[in-house]
Amino acid sequence: MIFSNNTFFRYKIFIAMVSLNLVFVTSMALFNFYKDTLKVRHNKQQDLVETETKIQDTFRYLVDKNKNLTTDDEKLQLLNDRIFEIANVNNTTISIYDLKGNIFNSSRNVKTNLDALVLEPLLNNKKRVITESIDEKNNLSIYHVYHFLFSEKQPIAIIEVSNISNHASLFLHLKMLAKQYFLAIIILLILSGYAAWFISKNLTKKIEAISRKLTKTNVEYLDTPIDYPENDEIKPLVESYNSMLGKLQEQTNQLAKTEREEAWKEMARQVAHEINNPLTPLKLSVQNFQRKYNPDDPENEEKIRNLTQVVVHQIDIIYSIAKSFSDFAKMPTSNDTLIDVVKTIKYSVDIFPDHIIEFYTNVDELYYKIDGIYLTRIITNIVKNGIQSITHNNKKVRVEIKNKTDRFIISIEDNGSGISEENRDRVFEQKFTTKSTGMGLGLSMVKKIVEDYNGKIWFDTEIDEGTIFYIEFLK
Repeated sequence: MIFSNNTFFRYKIFIAMVSLNLVFVTSMALFNFYKDTLKVRHNKQQDLVETETKIQDTFRYLVDKNKNLTTDDEKLQLLNDRIFEIANVNNTTISIYDLKGNIFNSSRNVKTNLDALVLEPLLNNKKRVITESIDEKNNLSIYHVYHFLFSEKQPIAIIEVSNISNHASLFLHLKMLAKQYFLAIIILLILSGYAAWFISKNLTKKIEAISRKLTKTNVEYLDTPIDYPENDEIKPLVESYNSMLGKLQEQTNQLAKTEREEAWKEMARQVAHEINNPLTPLKLSVQNFQRKYNPDDPENEEKIRNLTQVVVHQIDIIYSIAKSFSDFAKMPTSNDTLIDVVKTIKYSVDIFPDHIIEFYTNVDELYYKIDGIYLTRIITNIVKNGIQSITHNNKKVRVEIKNKTDRFIISIEDNGSGISEENRDRVFEQKFTTKSTGMGLGLSMVKKIVEDYNGKIWFDTEIDEGTIFYIEFLK
């Protein structure tokens, strides 16, 4: 069986099971049909042998009844005189041959000598010979049985008993058997098809459930292993996945921590290096002035003026360095345009799973002049934080836009664990984070963007119930 690459595993199992059942049931049906065919033929031949035995018994009865018959020819003549009577009683045809195969008498119209192909094995084996011939002209099937006719345990002649049957009736009988087996094949295939579909569906249902879990696996869902209570062949796979998930979570946390530490260390080294450059000549200038300072020197005023210029110059360099790092940390230049806030926020939340996000608005369109990229950053950052704060499986984040006369408010509500009392005042601080990922700049960046557009951001939270962030912009 050849399957395409796009064939579902369920259908592969179903087709394979049905195909195997088809081969098995068909093979059994053909075997039984062949067996029944042989049985029909055997029964025909067995009936003929029984008829031949009856004729032998009849001959012995006649001989015993006529005790005055002493020679073999007289005995054969007795059978010859009654041959048609005995043939009619047994509904058969009888032929009598001498021991050389020459015809003696027959109840048939056509009288021929015994065929050598029959005579030789009969003389050699001294046993019955059974043959079958087909009369295609009259559509007849003829069975023949040849055996010795005994008198006082000595063969005196060869007797042939023939049974003529309608070849069409045999064909109809076999045809009826074929129909019965065909009907049995259809019924068994239907039953096996239902069984195969049920088995394959139940097997792949478990795999599909695991597949749905796997599709949700990303950095945000590393804390949700697969719960698989059944103890079957799939359980080791699930356990391996959960073990891998735990190791991946641990490595992700460690990597995030290392990245944060390395980023701040590199920043600190660079700032220290840049500031150290102007500090070194400044220190040397002050030390040199201190070493050569003479209170009675009339040029002290000029020397102090020169030192002051050096110090101011170096301070300007330090200020320039500080300003350069400050400019580096600033957000890119905004590109404010009149955008549809509803459409932009809708696109922003569409990147998250549908079963988590709920989006509502009381207005179809809401135009506001703001950088669309900035607004997207605000929404995605808060939504992502909300999803990561939810530790249970029923994750829900509700994003809602409420348009009012002079302002509009965006609310983002999650059903997470809430924000603890000691962390509420630090939520918008730079470098503050309770997660293993990120550098603690997300919400501080969001607050800066909102305030740059004269907006406000705040939140309400409740432990183990969730958090709602509110963003307000004036029109």
